Amino acid sequence: MPPTSPRLSARRLTLQSAQRTLIDALDLSLEAGEVLGILGANGAGKSTLLTVLAGLALPARGEVTLDGQPLAALPPLARAQHIGLLPQGDTDGFFGSVAEFVALGRHPFGDAPADLAAQLEAWELDGLAARPLDTLSGGERQRARLAQLAAQLPQIALLDEPLTHLDPAHQARLLAWARTEAAAGRSVALTLHDPNWAACQCDRLLFLYGDGRWRLGRTAELLTPDALEALYGAGTAALWRRQA
Repeated sequence: MPPTSPRLSARRLTLQSAQRTLIDALDLSLEAGEVLGILGANGAGKSTLLTVLAGLALPARGEVTLDGQPLAALPPLARAQHIGLLPQGDTDGFFGSVAEFVALGRHPFGDAPADLAAQLEAWELDGLAARPLDTLSGGERQRARLAQLAAQLPQIALLDEPLTHLDPAHQARLLAWARTEAAAGRSVALTLHDPNWAACQCDRLLFLYGDGRWRLGRTAELLTPDALEALYGAGTAALWRRQA
């Protein structure tokens, strides 16, 4: 049996933004060997939740723990040795090469991985390794960001809209990577907007409604036309192709 990742848990987690409660009293544990999909409309708190789970922001109430230890008590370097976060955003301000950017994923451990070349190849960046990062297209930069996260070898990977800028083939590649990580006993949580990808690749789903309410459950139980329309609005169930 593959080794399992440490357990990242949130208890009675409440998140607020500008006097508005986004998530109220969330209880959540990321299970080793699973892919958790987080769905919700824009502004529902998905990015805020991942930032708090990574230990980069504090909740209004509640606590996040890593194997029972308060995450806020861990030094940033120690957190980064367990948890990898792919935030939204671009790579502005980095003027080095693609290879140098990907190697930054090993910064928490003080070394570059022996398989850095393999990571570049896996994300189809080996032919771009010497190129300045800022000369790449949006999709190529997103693959570089994913390669950097993969080079970190995180036991818990938190990805915020990782499919942004990717073509369908690379979207499939990213989600296959997530399933491979789960099969190796690690934990993956990612925010998504496409319910079809969620249906295919996620073991559990967390629905965020942006007004404090949330729902957590197995994908097959939670992903229904009525649930999608309650989450996104009338007519949005048509975006979902029911799995045979």
